[in-house]
Amino acid sequence: MNLTEVLNSALPEIPALKRDFRPKVQPTLIHREHIEGGRRMVNCLVPEKGFIYRWTPEQFGMVTLFDGTRTVEEVSEVYFQQYGERVPPDALREIVAMLDEQGFWYKTPLEANIALKERLAEERQKRAKRKSKYGDVADLRLWYWNPDNYLSWIYPRLKFIYSRWFSIVSLAAFAFMVYIFVDRWSEIGQDTLHFYNLREKTFPDIVVFYLLVTFVLFIHESAHGLTCKHYGGHVYKMGFNLIYLTPAFYTEAQQIFVYGGKWERLSTVFWGVWSELLLCAIVTPIWWGTPAGSWAHNLSYMLMLITGVGVVFFNWNPLIKLDGYYLLTEGFALANLKEDSTAYLSNWLKKHIWRLPVEVPFVPKRRRPGYVIYAVASGMYSYTLLLLASRLVGNVASVFSPDWGFLVGIAIGLRIFRSRILKLVQFMKTLYLDKKERVRNWFRGPRLAITAFAAVLILFAPIWRDTVDGHFVLEPAARAVVRAAVPGTVYAVYTDEGQHVAAGATLARLRNLKLEAQAAKAFADFRLASARATAAQMRYADFGAADQERQRLAAKSRSLSEQVSELSVVSPISGTVLTPRFRDRLDSSVTAGTELVEVGDLSRMRSRIYLAEFEVRKAKVGAPVRLLPDSSRHVIQGTVASIAPASAQIESGLVEESKYKGIRPPNFYVAELQVENPGEELKSGVSGMAKIFIERRSLAGMIWEPVLDFLRRKIW
Repeated sequence: MNLTEVLNSALPEIPALKRDFRPKVQPTLIHREHIEGGRRMVNCLVPEKGFIYRWTPEQFGMVTLFDGTRTVEEVSEVYFQQYGERVPPDALREIVAMLDEQGFWYKTPLEANIALKERLAEERQKRAKRKSKYGDVADLRLWYWNPDNYLSWIYPRLKFIYSRWFSIVSLAAFAFMVYIFVDRWSEIGQDTLHFYNLREKTFPDIVVFYLLVTFVLFIHESAHGLTCKHYGGHVYKMGFNLIYLTPAFYTEAQQIFVYGGKWERLSTVFWGVWSELLLCAIVTPIWWGTPAGSWAHNLSYMLMLITGVGVVFFNWNPLIKLDGYYLLTEGFALANLKEDSTAYLSNWLKKHIWRLPVEVPFVPKRRRPGYVIYAVASGMYSYTLLLLASRLVGNVASVFSPDWGFLVGIAIGLRIFRSRILKLVQFMKTLYLDKKERVRNWFRGPRLAITAFAAVLILFAPIWRDTVDGHFVLEPAARAVVRAAVPGTVYAVYTDEGQHVAAGATLARLRNLKLEAQAAKAFADFRLASARATAAQMRYADFGAADQERQRLAAKSRSLSEQVSELSVVSPISGTVLTPRFRDRLDSSVTAGTELVEVGDLSRMRSRIYLAEFEVRKAKVGAPVRLLPDSSRHVIQGTVASIAPASAQIESGLVEESKYKGIRPPNFYVAELQVENPGEELKSGVSGMAKIFIERRSLAGMIWEPVLDFLRRKIW
């Protein structure tokens, strides 16, 4: 059912009918009786209009009495004779008028042309009010067709998918698909997020993305229609549209509400996502078994990313009106859950919080908590998706214009939220008009004087603590980088990242066979020279030359021995190994000066706070500081120990770069403080926001300060 048409048909005043109006039921009306909730109900559908009607047998019998020959008064009398219940002609006339407004009654070709002319005139008036000749960007319906012949052709060839044996095979295929997803989740999960980020895609990539999404959605909607056909219904309308410029299909399979019961309707909704999971179960083994780089491998992987986690996350999520929502509402008989829960929560807040004269829709007590939770969760999720939609369009535009593409995303976002902003403005106007007189009457006499005094006190009293904010990063107060003093090959590693080591502890050992051989030879030469010097001394012959040779070889041996000792890499301080994957150095060759490992004493941390140039003048040494790491809610307190006299480059990642060319980043100055970390809960590299507290000031002074700074900068 087209919800917009239903709402529009409910808004106009009921037109006055002619006294001799003789309505007639549409000849194409289809209906079937069902047992719903223990009650007999007749589900009716006019295929040309798409409206579903659920009536009791008595109500359906009353409607069918209109055969084009009876007036309202005559139908009232016949109904009384058949059912023994009197329906006043005026009440019956209102029912007839409402159904006529929805196009329920049969019209001759001439009457249909007149009604079509009036409807087109209304549509032109609505477009004039929207002031947009392109329609609503939220739902651009481009074209539609009658798919009944297409579905009738494929149903005999695919009806086996509704058999029990195929369901068993499908579950086995799903199990294998889940195994592959779990086994390769490290790459599939990350690639799924990357796949929907169109910023880094080229124009051909975006075209392929749209084509694949369109193909998958066509299969999805065909599954809805095919299931409707399986249970005896027909599908006469299937179309292609753009929802916020993203491709989408729609299928009007309302006949399932006539020919099928509750489980048939659930199955029709369910098969949309089921078909995508079947496609994913087919392409996943193809990707798993084909060689990397082949077209089958690449195409299968892209279809996996579309039909895998994203389908379950979006389509089976009951917070938006997709398949998951209709499964929930149909399964628990909660028709119009989203509209009813939103209306209940909105009107409850207006009445009990804002004290507006509105009526809260009746909801049974046991359903009220669920309605509130669903309305809040659905609203937050829906607005998040709208923001993602605007960002998606901005990412596409960034492919064509990296510098200005974000403006397209902002424009689309404003267009998407335009109706919500207008509703908020209208609510604020209503709230103002409702409370205006009450507020004026309250602010009189002593109350006005007390309020004025309180406002002056709040504005000019120095009770507000001024602060300076900045980004900070933590690092060990004492740290040492251990480098290779001599070249060699790492043949032993005794520690790894995160392990505590004592000062002088051996971290790793290197091997340099050439150096060790030279040291051994030098030591042997030194021993031989010492023996020769001793012999020369005993003979009193050539002792001077022998002693000089011994001293030379002693110095050489000592130097080479020191180099050999440096093959043992030791920690100069006590602390924690900070180098990640240090054991990967094993069996690797290093040159002299190569950084091997970093050790930091985490028991005492140093915080470097980056302060913007225009605020560093406020910060003072000794001022109290509060640090709030991004990784926890634990606040760290301390005092500023020093402020650097020169500006420094802020570490990358702490501040997001601005997309605007006219907004240049300021210079930053580093303020430092020491943070005790006895339990070593804080780690090196932790970042967050720092707040340095300055003297107390008045609110007026804090507001006047930027104005005064502007005058001093531009007028001097």
